Amino acid sequence: MGEKGTSVHLFGRNVFVWLVAAFGSFLALAGCQTVGDLTTEAKAFVERAAAPSQPPAPGTEKPQTDALGQMEERIVRDINAIRERNDLAPLKPNAKLARVARNYSRLMAEQNFFSHTGPKGDSVADRVRSAGIFYLVVGENLAYVSGSKRPVEIAVQGWMKSPGHRENILRPVYMETGIGAWKKGNKIYYTQVFLTQVSLRR
Repeated sequence: MGEKGTSVHLFGRNVFVWLVAAFGSFLALAGCQTVGDLTTEAKAFVERAAAPSQPPAPGTEKPQTDALGQMEERIVRDINAIRERNDLAPLKPNAKLARVARNYSRLMAEQNFFSHTGPKGDSVADRVRSAGIFYLVVGENLAYVSGSKRPVEIAVQGWMKSPGHRENILRPVYMETGIGAWKKGNKIYYTQVFLTQVSLRR
């Protein structure tokens, strides 16, 4: 995948979290899991989802460089152009989500790993919740690109050629997004978080 001499790596996941009762009771579904057949892992996730949100974690408020900030903005534009061509509403940029995404791209770059699961076992849902964001549904696409003069184009094209990533990009329920890019050596890591928020105010 990608241009000659370019290495492109993709990873996509979506996590469904449905509000099933008032004032913060959640049910989490991952993959093809059904409500009546929750695994132990899913049940543990439900318990964590219902717990009070942690204070926002300290993190990277601004892009690593102006050039990477421009890349983040371009990904939002490119993804919204794709959604528009598919008769879907554009995703609204969310600064808090961008910080979550940027922190995770930085973590992957600095600790040399590439996975939806962080070193402490955290998921995208955990990371979003720790930022104080309540949601109905959240998803994540990951990529890193090395050796390309067109890293944004390569990453977005790669996502669109992968069924799971494409599904996240074209999921109608998503309303907001945050993009985070981080560079180390010749690798640029990209994290895109998709989300629909929910208000839990009484």
